[in-house]
Amino acid sequence: MPTQILKAHKVRLYPNDEQQIFFAKSFGCTRFIWNKMLGDKMAHYKTTKKHPSTVQG
Repeated sequence: MPTQILKAHKVRLYPNDEQQIFFAKSFGCTRFIWNKMLGDKMAHYKTTKKHPSTVQG
């Protein structure tokens, strides 16, 4: 049986002021979309008692 080897690398960033603003906006948008989709999924489950991935449409 083959053995799986996992590797990881740590990277540290030192963004300038412009890059910090960009990252803050990007992560803010991503967090908003994630929470919106999670809310939609929870509302769908509450009304149908089915997970969205199991719905045949």
